[in-house]
Amino acid sequence: MTHHQLRSLEIAKRRALWALADLQPGDSRAELPLLEIDEVDQALKALMSGNELSSQELVDSITTQSHNGVRLVIEDSIPEPWRQRFAAASIGSTRVAAGPYFHDFEKFVLTWGAEMAHLEAHRASRQGSK
Repeated sequence: MTHHQLRSLEIAKRRALWALADLQPGDSRAELPLLEIDEVDQALKALMSGNELSSQELVDSITTQSHNGVRLVIEDSIPEPWRQRFAAASIGSTRVAAGPYFHDFEKFVLTWGAEMAHLEAHRASRQGSK
């Protein structure tokens, strides 16, 4: 797996997740983003091996540092594919050169869970309509 491949896939998945965000399960406009996510997930499965960390395991696995009294994430401590997922979701976010804010990382992890639940609702709706 190359860094560039993983980054490109996670950016594509992020864009499709954003496209789904305002659509209700069953909305016909969800079909294209769902197909894009399915393709990305297949490609990611081919690139990645092993089990994915749970949200709590992910948060517990990273290293943080204090910077002027604010807790920051040391980016290299975020395991892949999560590092690329966080980077794709954080485009345009405020951060400092020393690293992203820990509270932004926590918010990302919580939001990821909600996004995956929303995605599964779309997939279930799609399966139910076939």
